[in-house]
Order: sequence, then structure tokens, then C-alpha cells
Amino acid sequence: MSEDIFDAIIVGAGLAGSVAALVLAREGAQVLVIERGNSAGAKNVTGGRLYAHSLERIIPGFADQAPH
Repeated sequence: MSEDIFDAIIVGAGLAGSVAALVLAREGAQVLVIERGNSAGAKNVTGGRLYAHSLERIIPGFADQAPH
């Protein structure tokens, strides 16, 4: 068995889990994200809404970096 040590283990790579992992990792935490789907957000149930003003506070310039 591995001897990996994490500061946080996030269960679910949906919107909330992904943002939590991002914020923690930016602060220097060792983070493990566990997702049961085939890809991040595969079981996402956010209703398809993304609030740009909130996301801009977490990922400044995200809209400029997104593919058009």
C-alpha cells in the first residue's frame, strides 16, 4: 500500500469539488480528488449554470483563457 499523505481528500470532481481542490492546491495543500465518473464532472448535477462573476473571483481571466 502507498504511503502517500494528503492534506485534503475531495470526493467528487464536480464544480464544488474541483473548485475546492483548486483553492486548496493554490494554498500549497497536497490534494487528492476522487471521482466515480469516467472524467471530472461526469456525474455533475449543477443544472448547467455557471455564474461568471463568481468564477472570475476564483479563476481571474477564465473567460479570456477559454477556447472560443
